[in-house]
Order: sequence, then C-alpha cells, then structure tokens
Amino acid sequence: MDVILGQLGIEPAILLAQIVNFLIIMGVLRLFLYEPVLKMLDQRKERIAQGIQQAERSSTAAVEAERQRNAILDEARREAQEVRAQATRDAERIAQDVRSRAEQEANDIRRRAQLDAEAQVEAILTEARRDIADLAITATEQILGRELQDRSAQERFVAEFLSQQIGSAK
Repeated sequence: MDVILGQLGIEPAILLAQIVNFLIIMGVLRLFLYEPVLKMLDQRKERIAQGIQQAERSSTAAVEAERQRNAILDEARREAQEVRAQATRDAERIAQDVRSRAEQEANDIRRRAQLDAEAQVEAILTEARRDIADLAITATEQILGRELQDRSAQERFVAEFLSQQIGSAK
C-alpha cells in the first residue's frame, strides 16, 4: 500500500497527520461552531413557532374583540331604540295630558260662560218683569185716571201674575 501511496505522491505520515488534524478541526468546529449554530437554529425555530402561536392568539383575540364590539354596538342600538320608543311614548302621553287638560279647561270655560249667560238672562228677565210691572201699573193708573193706593201690593200682584204666566208657558 505504501507503493500505491508513493506513486500517488502521498506520504503515510503526512496523511495520518492530516487525518488527525482534520479530526481535531472537526471536533473543534463541532464543539464551537456546529452545536452553537444548531442550538441557535433550534432557538430561532422555537421563537418562530411562538410568534406563530402568538399571531394565532392575537388573531383569535382580534376576532373575539370584533365580536364583542359588534355585540356592544348591537346592544347600544337596541338601547337607543328603547330610549327613542320610551321618549315617543312619553311625548304621546304628555300630548294626551295636555289635550285632556285643554279639553277640561275648555269645558270649564264653556260651563262658566253658560252659567254667566244664564245669570245674565235671568237678570235681564227680572229687570224686564220689573219694567213690565211698572208699565202695567202706570198703564192701569192712566186708564183709571188715578194713582193706585198701595203700589207695593200692586207690584207683588203683577210679579205673581207674570211668574204664573212664565210657569204656564214652560
């Protein structure tokens, strides 16, 4: 074998030294370079996996936040509709109260006006009876040509007569 190596120009001692040097370099490179690089690659792989998991959690959280936001918006819309409906009901109730009070006041005013009108009619009728009684007494005096003795008795008589006439006319 030495002959073959010699023909190739390889010396066995140098080859052995180179093999030993190669193994030493391989051990040193493995110890100081290969294993730290593998360790760094494993750590990077773990960080990437954690980043992916965190991105998935963030995505899930974002979806959940969007769902909660939509639920809150739906609740706010529903509450706004309830408030609007309550305000409408309150406004209708207030309007109805105002209408009721206005109708009541109008009825009160009509009733007072009717009572006032009846009182005025009664006062006018009373005055008219008195005037008629005075005219009747005056006419009787002129017809008889003399003044009647008891004027107050005559006025009572005429008033009774008129009230009987008014009572029988009703």
